[in-house]
Amino acid sequence: MTTARNEVARPSGEAVEDRAWRLRAAFAVSSTGDWIYRLAIPLLVLKTTGSATSTAFAYTLEFIPYIVLGLVAGVLTDRADRRRVMIRCDVLSALIAVEIAIVASFAQPSLVLLYLSVLALAFVRPFYFPSFQGLLVDKYSGPRLIRLNSWTQAVDSVLTMLGPVAGAAVVVAVGATAASLANAVTFVASALLVASISYRRPANTAPPARGLRGIGADFVDGIRIVLSSRFVVIGAAVITIGNLAIFVIESNLFYLALRVEDLPRIAVGIVFASQGAGSVIGAVLAPRLIERIGTRAALWMGVAISTLAMCLPVLWPQWPTVLVAWTIQGVSTSFVVVSYFTARQELIPADAIGRAASVTRAIAYTALPLGALLGGYLVERSGSVRAVFGCAAAIEAVLLVGPAVGWAAKFRSRSSPVAEPS
Repeated sequence: MTTARNEVARPSGEAVEDRAWRLRAAFAVSSTGDWIYRLAIPLLVLKTTGSATSTAFAYTLEFIPYIVLGLVAGVLTDRADRRRVMIRCDVLSALIAVEIAIVASFAQPSLVLLYLSVLALAFVRPFYFPSFQGLLVDKYSGPRLIRLNSWTQAVDSVLTMLGPVAGAAVVVAVGATAASLANAVTFVASALLVASISYRRPANTAPPARGLRGIGADFVDGIRIVLSSRFVVIGAAVITIGNLAIFVIESNLFYLALRVEDLPRIAVGIVFASQGAGSVIGAVLAPRLIERIGTRAALWMGVAISTLAMCLPVLWPQWPTVLVAWTIQGVSTSFVVVSYFTARQELIPADAIGRAASVTRAIAYTALPLGALLGGYLVERSGSVRAVFGCAAAIEAVLLVGPAVGWAAKFRSRSSPVAEPS
């Protein structure tokens, strides 16, 4: 029997919740490990080079493969068994993390080897995210999917809050080598958790395999599906420009905190954790906000809140203000992410969700290296918190021009008196 989009037959009862718990646990464990190496490598590069630009580039290097490989990764994960893809990604990531630990153990680590090692690990991860998204769509639908998106964002936000503090503490306490080994352990644990899940992909969500020659056709088809939804395209543009603004700041917090403000290294973790705390709050509030005003309005509200948050350190360039601003920015990020993911899952067919997730993520990630380099340039030229946050606020403000003009036009049309016929 043919079923409609998001109405495929799914397991129910305690078995579903048990497998969902394991899937969520795997996501949490794997993401915790990600935060360890996200802090270990930039801190090691900063210690080795003393360069703001090199440190920012090390932080953003992991996102480059999403741009280069992410487009193809979505096609392959739409064809494959999504559970197996996640397991293989975790196993390969564990092996590469061990290799990073070896490179970090050198007395004078080679900057080129560090970059190549991180890049190798980063080339594995683009396959994990669309597979995880595909599993969610295969198992959940409707309001339950909204709540699960919110829950996933909350877990990711908790890890964003605790991961930097724990990661910085691990790096400070045991060094980059041991931290990378700990990262390998988290990937192994995640692989074991996913392997324990009993999963069979619904037959009507699996596209027919067409060999290597069909990759190009599947990719083009995925692009067509994404472009067919105006809101999916607009949302991808919003997240892309938002990423540009955020990474002007985020990738340079290491240098601003440690070299400009001369704060202890743990301060970097605390600043990142403040964003995570805000994201948790935003993830909890997002479902209620979406139910009240809808996904589109919730997304634009998130952008507006983020823009206002960026302005605070411009007016008061002190680190307590940065903590407050970064917390508010975390709230706004959850509004945008939960709204967009929910809309994308509802608008895109289940058999194309991997391609849609990869394509839109690849587009969004193109802004990360640009934001990092722009922020590094501003920091090295001005060494000013105000300049970095001001640039980010100006970039995000551009996003609000279109909606502001549209809302103003609607307000004028509603308030204008209707001319009486003569």
